[in-house]
Amino acid sequence: MIIPHKTQCYSDSQDPPEESIPLCTLRHFPNQIEHCIEWARDQFNTLFCDRAQDTIAYLADSKKFIAQLKQNTTTSGAKSQLEEIERVINLAAENSFERCLQVARDFFDHLFDHDIRDLLSLFPADHKDKNGNPFWSGPKRAPHEIVFNADNELHLSYVSSCANLIAFNLGVPQERDLNVVRELAKKYEGKPYTAKQIKVETPEEAKAREASGQPAPQQQEAPGMNDEEDIKNLVEKLQKLTISIKANVQAAEFEKDDDSNFHIAFITAASNLRASIYTITTADFHKTKLIAGKIIPAIATTTAMITGAVTTEIYKFVQGFEKLEQFKNGFINLAVNIFAFTEPDEVKRNKSKDYDPIMMGPIKAIPEGYTIYDKVVIQKGRSLTL
Repeated sequence: MIIPHKTQCYSDSQDPPEESIPLCTLRHFPNQIEHCIEWARDQFNTLFCDRAQDTIAYLADSKKFIAQLKQNTTTSGAKSQLEEIERVINLAAENSFERCLQVARDFFDHLFDHDIRDLLSLFPADHKDKNGNPFWSGPKRAPHEIVFNADNELHLSYVSSCANLIAFNLGVPQERDLNVVRELAKKYEGKPYTAKQIKVETPEEAKAREASGQPAPQQQEAPGMNDEEDIKNLVEKLQKLTISIKANVQAAEFEKDDDSNFHIAFITAASNLRASIYTITTADFHKTKLIAGKIIPAIATTTAMITGAVTTEIYKFVQGFEKLEQFKNGFINLAVNIFAFTEPDEVKRNKSKDYDPIMMGPIKAIPEGYTIYDKVVIQKGRSLTL
């Protein structure tokens, strides 16, 4: 799979010059909800993880980051990445949820409206291939753009989850009231659509070109005559910014099990918007969590058996049973139909010793007789070291 240019994060991205972009199923011709969810999962990583990690790495050691950047990418790529870091830091300095929402709205327009218009300008709904056959046929579904509507619950869910994730990245207070988010979204008009000039190569055209022995089309980059000078100026600007601004940037590491962190909410909204564009059946929150989180369902028989055994012990606990021998450990093997229950051992208690053979010296237990289930709370703030 060939991945085209990535969406710029936290940026008022300008339209690139004419460029050659190979097309692939996941990014341009999805036909299953799984394609849309995988695309949305990649968007999550790009927008809320990768860019934040770059900024964190820069703030930690700018000289090392720039040296590695120049070594691992082109001058044009280094310039673009440093510009992105500058935007992240500036946005953090604004410390405004409303500004985060505006960026989220720009993402919506870019991904679900402007990009789709660009694709349809290349391949209209009635477009035919070189053999005269309809281009949009078979697994290729003709898309249609979506215009943002703050009163549409799916549209609002996307910009709300997206804005809150940006706010998390930047240490900005989040806004969970959808009515407040809706009113803020209605106030922002968004950026007008500007058509791009793009050359593309479909998979079929690539096969035909390879069969004829022709070379691959060269990717055209933006003119980089002054990239080195631009990088130098950017580094100077960033140095001044990092001195005057303390950016509190953190990456959003994907976590599927916390429904309040907007991770699955964003992926659900983004994938369902993508599915709507391509007339694909959408998925609800739980199905999206299963697919995006790569959750493998447990065997129902085993789950029911374990749940029943555990719940039986919970009944004893809530009824006030205190004697250890009244509780049971279970050893069960459904394959050979073995059910064995035993009395549990007492928990090990750590005690002081005059000599411990492992530590080769005396050991003092504080407090005496503590177990792995005990904890000590030290209320002295977070700056203590051990």
